[in-house]
Amino acid sequence: MIDPKSSLQSLTPYIPGRSLESVYQKTGLHAIKLASNESLWGPSPRAVEAAKDSLDRLAIYPEAHFTPVYELLAQIHGLSADNIIAGNGADELLQVIALTYAGQGDEIIYPSPSFSEYRHNTLLTGAIPVEVGLNSEGAPDLHDVLAKITPNTRLIFLCSPNNPTGGILHQDEWQSFLNTLPDSVLIVVDQAYYEFVEDASYAEITQDILAERSVIMIRTLSKIYGLASLRIGWAAAPPPIISTLRRVRAPFSLSQTAWAAAQAALLDQPYIAQVRKATLEARKYMMQEFRRRNYRFWPSQANFVTVELKSQAKSVANQLEAKGYITRPATSFGLPSSHLRVTVAPIPILEGFFRAFDLVT
Repeated sequence: MIDPKSSLQSLTPYIPGRSLESVYQKTGLHAIKLASNESLWGPSPRAVEAAKDSLDRLAIYPEAHFTPVYELLAQIHGLSADNIIAGNGADELLQVIALTYAGQGDEIIYPSPSFSEYRHNTLLTGAIPVEVGLNSEGAPDLHDVLAKITPNTRLIFLCSPNNPTGGILHQDEWQSFLNTLPDSVLIVVDQAYYEFVEDASYAEITQDILAERSVIMIRTLSKIYGLASLRIGWAAAPPPIISTLRRVRAPFSLSQTAWAAAQAALLDQPYIAQVRKATLEARKYMMQEFRRRNYRFWPSQANFVTVELKSQAKSVANQLEAKGYITRPATSFGLPSSHLRVTVAPIPILEGFFRAFDLVT
């Protein structure tokens, strides 16, 4: 039997959070999922209606690149449609970028603990993985990144807010870092949780893209927009990079239903503002409740909080699951086995979660 290429020998499959269906089959409970950072507020009703209306076109291939969505994203974020590409979730775009810009013998730098797809995509390309640590705030350590750059470095993946710690890159440190890098290195900043940041010092990337620096910004409609099942990620970069990525990405990457829902969701910014306000209030409540119980946690700028327990997170997660709350041990991200990640949810749900949490910890 033929073997895969050698760089894939250490590749491991992505470990998702437990699904509602699997928990129901195991326990008979209609659980509440706090494991995958989905929006428990759900999508805009306008997006739901648009998705339903698209179903009479199931026999028709979708647009390869749907200009109205690109124009909406550009308008909302102060960019041009030529700066935008969408894909089948941020995951596809991360993979397309890696396959486009790195190969055998190149080096790709990425943080750890962080999203496992950075390492996964590095190995797919045959490039050499180079891990860097986090700083005390739970964001990628840019000093460590600079120390690891070599003439073979092609790509740097950064995550801000970082998953699973919620730490962010700050504007001053980001600009200093960017100005130090050689032109031969492409930086990819994963901002999947961008809309939940309230720290005014957060590093904005859009001005660097407009200045045509070698930077790609990744965002998604899976989180605050509540469209995770439709897999709508998007990226912004200088037009020459976007033009290349559009040639490499699969032609019909997003379904007609995804395009329709994305367009309607983006048009309903008042709804997104409501979800943001409610999420930030619930996140504040969540951190206060962990603090009141004397638990250490990573101060988060995302829609999750990762807490350090006084016992094994897997055991606590199993006990919480038996009480109807699905959470995520953070070992798959590279954190110690005592860390548990919990998605921010409406406060009434969190009140029930903390009652269950008190019973099992």
